[in-house]
Amino acid sequence: MNEEVLFSEQGQSLEAPRAEQVRVNVFDVPVDAYASLESFISVVRRKVRAGETFLTTFVNPSSIKLARHDPSFARALTRFDAILPDGVGVSRAIEKLQKRDACRISFDSTSAALPVFELASDLDLGVALVGGGEGVAARAAAQLQRHFPKLRIVAAMSGYGDLEETRERLLRANPTIVVCGMGSIAQENFLISLAHQGWRGCGFTCGGYLDQLDGGLQYYPGWVNRLNIRFAYRVFREPQRLWRRYLVDYREFCLLYIKAALFGTPSPTTPLGAAGQQGTKQI
Repeated sequence: MNEEVLFSEQGQSLEAPRAEQVRVNVFDVPVDAYASLESFISVVRRKVRAGETFLTTFVNPSSIKLARHDPSFARALTRFDAILPDGVGVSRAIEKLQKRDACRISFDSTSAALPVFELASDLDLGVALVGGGEGVAARAAAQLQRHFPKLRIVAAMSGYGDLEETRERLLRANPTIVVCGMGSIAQENFLISLAHQGWRGCGFTCGGYLDQLDGGLQYYPGWVNRLNIRFAYRVFREPQRLWRRYLVDYREFCLLYIKAALFGTPSPTTPLGAAGQQGTKQI
């Protein structure tokens, strides 16, 4: 099996450190391991400046289970340039079982979201928010603009209704960054179809992040984030919506992890690719 290692250009400043992305196989699902959030943001910065399309999504134990059992979702993931470990469970599985650095990177205010919006504000990039019910994206936009007064949000649209019309409106608005929160499968398919129709830019799935912004920029108290118990806090805040995800959907991932940790097979982080080969490229 081959591991695809992607290296950034040499000579980056401290603000844009050398980026290393390693794609591994976590229980039959591709996941990209970055050593730090900063290295990922440096890749986004470079893609934006080059005018390239760069699609990013995030996987947690629940979406890994979904990809293992839904071939259409598994195929959709292969269309993404970055598939990142959303939560400490996936990142620790990579770190503990393969001894490889894998920073937890999520699209929320404790991780990638604010650096992405700061980048957009600094470079005067058009941003579109898509997702949630009626008014959710607009309220999220207002919240973000209070924190980033120069952030140029060119569209804020619901994730329901006529999605073909939504895509057409986005193509006319031509944002450089699209943040899409529709839930697994729907949000991935939306970004893929947008790129297929000719849009060029950086797209990010964000799950329920736009809804979280309704209550303020910081959904999690600082102590919850420091202790890495965000999942428990979310169940406390949204028990009816999330109890099944954490108590049922996560079970398969936990059992696979325990089996791999105890018996060593099958490895959850077998590098992707053909046996005996290794490749590198610039990103």
